Amino acid sequence: MLRKCPICELNYIRGNETMCRTCAAERTHRYAPAADDEIIMCSECGEKPALPGYELCEDCLKEQKRQANLEILADKVRADEADDPLEEDITEPADED
Repeated sequence: MLRKCPICELNYIRGNETMCRTCAAERTHRYAPAADDEIIMCSECGEKPALPGYELCEDCLKEQKRQANLEILADKVRADEADDPLEEDITEPADED
């Protein structure tokens, strides 16, 4: 036999239960967020939550890594150009008359 939950008076419970599942969960704080679960917003864009352990959201973190990779690549290109001898100066050929 079903009856209304005596606590919330919204949900139905069986005859041998003392409260509905929702009220039982609230009483045991199963759904209550922990105090240290504060949402930290991205420090770069400020629009999305930061990933756990980071100050940036997923998109900004990907962009930061992409920029770092581009900088590394640019440094390699600059180093290669510095190591390569520049093309010899093109001078007019001497007259050999």
